[in-house]
Amino acid sequence: QAFGSSCLCFGGFHSLPSMRRAARLLGSLGSSELSTYSSKGYLALDKVRLSAASLSAARQGLDSLLHENGAALPEQLVSAHLPSEVKGSTVRGNSAFSDLVKNDTILDAVSDVLDTEDILCWGCQVFCKLPGEGRAVPFHQDGQYWPIEPLETVTAWVALDDSDRHNGGVWFVPGSHKMGYLPHIQEESQDAAISFIVDPEVLKSLPEPEPVEIKAGSISLHDPVIVHGSEMNRSARRRAGVAIHYMPSRCWFRRDVTTLGEKLGGLKLDYAERPLVLVRGKNQNPNNEHVISL
Repeated sequence: QAFGSSCLCFGGFHSLPSMRRAARLLGSLGSSELSTYSSKGYLALDKVRLSAASLSAARQGLDSLLHENGAALPEQLVSAHLPSEVKGSTVRGNSAFSDLVKNDTILDAVSDVLDTEDILCWGCQVFCKLPGEGRAVPFHQDGQYWPIEPLETVTAWVALDDSDRHNGGVWFVPGSHKMGYLPHIQEESQDAAISFIVDPEVLKSLPEPEPVEIKAGSISLHDPVIVHGSEMNRSARRRAGVAIHYMPSRCWFRRDVTTLGEKLGGLKLDYAERPLVLVRGKNQNPNNEHVISL
C-alpha cells in the first residue's frame, strides 16, 4: 500500500458478530456482491437505498449547506458532517450529514465490505454539480493521499440526485484497484476540480471505464485505489452526492507522515486536526487520536 508495514493494528483481529450483525443474519450484502466489489473495485447498490425521510433530510441539508457556505465551491464541500465549532472542521457543516454518516443502511453495507462492526468515519465531502456548469473530476486515485495503515478504507457514495452519464456521474475503471498506484501528471484546467490526474497515455492502456448510474437515495461503494473520475454536468439537472469515507477502527489514521500523493507532486493535505467520528462499535486502535462522537 502507500505506506510501510508499521501499522499498530491488532493482527488478525476480527470481532465476533455483534448483536446488530446477528440481527441482520447474513448481512446487507450477498457473497456475489462482495465478490463483484473485490474483483471490480466498486459496487453499485440499487437495492440498498435510504428511506424517503433520510433522503429528504439530506437534500434539505444540502440546500442549507450551500446557503451557509456560499464562498465555497459546490463541488468541494469538505467535512460537511462536522459542526463549525468542532476543531478540524473546514466548512459550516449541517446536522443532516452528521446523521447521514451514521445511517444504518449505509453502515450495514460498509460493515460487510470492511468485515467489522467497529467503524470510524474519517471524512465526508459533498459534491454538487449545478446544471450546465459542474466541473469535471479527471481520472485519479484517492488512496495515495490517505494516511491510513493498513489502507483498509471504503468510500460510500450516496446519491442525493439521480446520477448518470449525462449529468456528471462517476465512472470507474474496473479492476484498476489491483494495479497499484499509476503515474499521475499535473494538468491544469479551469473546467476541472483537480489537476493531479492519471497520465492520459496510461489511461489509454486500461480497461474501458464504466459509468455508475444510480437513482437518488441509492449508494455505491468503491476501493481507495480504483481509478475513477467524472465529466462536467452538461445537463439541465443538478447532480449532488456525498462521498463518505470509512475505515475499520483497528487501523491507524497517521498524522505524522507525508502522503505518497504529496511526495509525487499532488495535493498537500493537512490531517493534523482531522476528527475521526466513531459511528459504530469501539475504537480498537489506541494510536487513533481525535476520536469523537456526533
